[in-house]
Amino acid sequence: LLLECRTEHGRSCCLSIEKPVVSDIQSRSAVISWKLHGSEKCDHIKSPVVFELEISHSSKNGKYKNMYTGDEVTFTLLDLQPSMAYFVSVRGSTHRIVSEVVSFATPGCKPDPPLAPKLINRSKSSLNLQWKASNENGSKINSFLLEWDEGKGEDFKSCYMGTMKQHKLLKLNASTKYSFRLAAKNNFGLSDFSEIAVFHTSGTTPPTPSPPKLKEAGIYNMTLEWCAPTNTNPNDSLTYVLEMEEAGSGLGFKPKYNGEDLSCTVRNLQRSTTYKFRIFSYNMEGRSNPSGEVKYSTCPDKPGSPKKPYTKGKIHAHKVKIGWEPPKDNGGTYISSYSLEVSENSDVNFWNIIYNGTTREFLYDHLQPGTTYKLRVFCTSPIGQSQPSDILTIQTPPLSPASCCPPPLNGKAKAKETNVQCDNPPDNGNSKARARVKKAKGNRDDKQGRPDSEARCIAVNTVGVGMFGGTGIVTTPATVPAVVPMLHEVENKVPAKLASSCIAIEWEEPDCHGSPITGYNVEYGDRKLLTVDRVTECLLKNLQPDTTYKIRIQAINHYGLSPFSQSIRSKTKPLPPEPPHLGCVVYGHQSLKLKWGNSSSRGLLSNLISYNLLMRGRSGRFSIIYHGPCQTHKVQRLSEYTEYKFKIQACNEAGTGPLSGIYTFSTTKNHPHQFQYNICAIKWKSLEPIKGDPIVYNLQLISDKGTDVIYKGPNTSFSFSNFLTNSHYRFKVCAGRQYQNSSGIQELWGPYSPSVLFSTYKQHPGHGKGSRGKGKSKMSDDTFVLILVIGFALVAILCAVSIQHFLIN
Repeated sequence: LLLECRTEHGRSCCLSIEKPVVSDIQSRSAVISWKLHGSEKCDHIKSPVVFELEISHSSKNGKYKNMYTGDEVTFTLLDLQPSMAYFVSVRGSTHRIVSEVVSFATPGCKPDPPLAPKLINRSKSSLNLQWKASNENGSKINSFLLEWDEGKGEDFKSCYMGTMKQHKLLKLNASTKYSFRLAAKNNFGLSDFSEIAVFHTSGTTPPTPSPPKLKEAGIYNMTLEWCAPTNTNPNDSLTYVLEMEEAGSGLGFKPKYNGEDLSCTVRNLQRSTTYKFRIFSYNMEGRSNPSGEVKYSTCPDKPGSPKKPYTKGKIHAHKVKIGWEPPKDNGGTYISSYSLEVSENSDVNFWNIIYNGTTREFLYDHLQPGTTYKLRVFCTSPIGQSQPSDILTIQTPPLSPASCCPPPLNGKAKAKETNVQCDNPPDNGNSKARARVKKAKGNRDDKQGRPDSEARCIAVNTVGVGMFGGTGIVTTPATVPAVVPMLHEVENKVPAKLASSCIAIEWEEPDCHGSPITGYNVEYGDRKLLTVDRVTECLLKNLQPDTTYKIRIQAINHYGLSPFSQSIRSKTKPLPPEPPHLGCVVYGHQSLKLKWGNSSSRGLLSNLISYNLLMRGRSGRFSIIYHGPCQTHKVQRLSEYTEYKFKIQACNEAGTGPLSGIYTFSTTKNHPHQFQYNICAIKWKSLEPIKGDPIVYNLQLISDKGTDVIYKGPNTSFSFSNFLTNSHYRFKVCAGRQYQNSSGIQELWGPYSPSVLFSTYKQHPGHGKGSRGKGKSKMSDDTFVLILVIGFALVAILCAVSIQHFLIN
């Protein structure tokens, strides 16, 4: 191709690429070279030209692929396919020029290396191998070469040469490793060998190994070792699986190691815990039996520090009881002893052991009052000693004051108060105390105005309370009684008949304050006052029923009246209710339904609890036939057309009310019984149970309305009623076997029995006048079919006679 262009002076010139030249053609490479040609007048040849080398292996006009771009005029094509035709052209991208297409073909060569052979079957004495052909590279593969090492691991030797793609080697050793490689051959030569494939012949599973042995035990790990099984094939490559189970966990054995080594370290274990171990050995044929189970335990650890000690009870000036709890973590073993340390000087970190033993409390005595002590505790196990606990700081209290002297009277005594002067107690090194005794009003624990009162003095300072001193006797004047401390109602002391008009009360006698009590005033209701003698109970009479009363009491002595006590509220019981009106709402021949109560007694119904309904018997005495809160009752099992007499009374919490007058009610006459004629009984024979399975039955009814199952159950009879007259009914029955499986109760049914006809047409002995045709019973199906057959036969005979007479004769 030529490209015409113009120079600066307007003259034309031409550029062209000569046909590429292919040289040094190999099976997988070729050298392509080309030249650029231009006229002498063209200056473009001096400028650089970029070339693009394109190649196609389909056809001259096929799709091209760019293999090179640059300014060189020689390029070596690599990675070509043997025995393949290629088409090459060169393009000048700068000046849009293209060379002619040149074709060439690569020569053939030996085949590519095949893939390694594969094992398709094996036994103890044979291996069956199979392989696939590789690329032929221009010449058909005419044979394959299979080599092996004869199971010795030495140089390879030929074991097969031929065209087949499968070969079986026989008379091999069991449990032996064999190595193979494969090469393909064509007319150009033998290919390179494939990768080496290793296969083993079948053998036996390895023998049972010995149990693993403990090499070293730690707190959280154990190292185990084991020996290879004896009498194993030297060609076998064994792997081992170590399984472990925590004793008592019930989770079973779980693998902890899988490999070819003869030792293993199991980590992340619990301290001071027993574990079970066993081992398996594996080869190409499978797994051996497990070894015997062995138990090994991890080591315990030092115990943790105990909790902070605490005081048990009160801290005394000279002693204190110290207790402590065991550590949360005992290190996996038992605690052999506890040690209690004390430091008396807070400025010096010096600790002295005051106790060592197994108990968890200690009475620390011979202490100094008002002194600070620091205490801590640590524990010891067979493994070692724990860290000390947190520090407990205590301080003993100082001593309390000494006892005082008996207090003398200070001034004139009064009925309610007395001043006493306590002398200073003996000096005990603490602050002095001075006491004054005074009676508080309403406080019965202090002096209460009695003629003779005792007093004693006690000294108190900031440290505490001292011992009591001697007792002094003080006489105070008498006064009015104290307030009655307790007043309450007594319900069980009032008779039931008087509960609506009486209230019983009881109280506790108060302090007399030096003068004997002579009586009491009881105030109740609208400030009514009742004076009684020196007693502690009283019955209030003539009260209104169902009324609440406010009651209080005061005591009386020579000096006057005491204040009134706290008031209580008590309510009288309501009166027993009047009997309600009794009436009969439903009359029957064997029963009477009675009802009582009316609208006029609605105000009373709120207090009613129950009713007593009485009926007179044959002896003439009335007896209770109903007791309850309902207002209706049905009396049954009576005789027809008979009079019965009744009484009624109402009851509430106040008691049972009076009986009502006699009420008389009569039962009615009974209607005659209806004659039952439309009932049909169907019976069938029973079947014996089959291997303990019960038998049930289905009874089927066939009528004009269709087919229905009217009974299903274990009985062998059924009563069929409510059927229509002038109808046909057919019955048939089938038996079923009931059995139970995982899905529940199942039923297996047999065939139905022949049907049985039941007709409800009325049978008449004769027919009256005007009833012709109406009294005839409907013929059965079999009779109707027989009449039709006889009729057809008669018609056929008549037709034959007619033909014989009229046509033939």
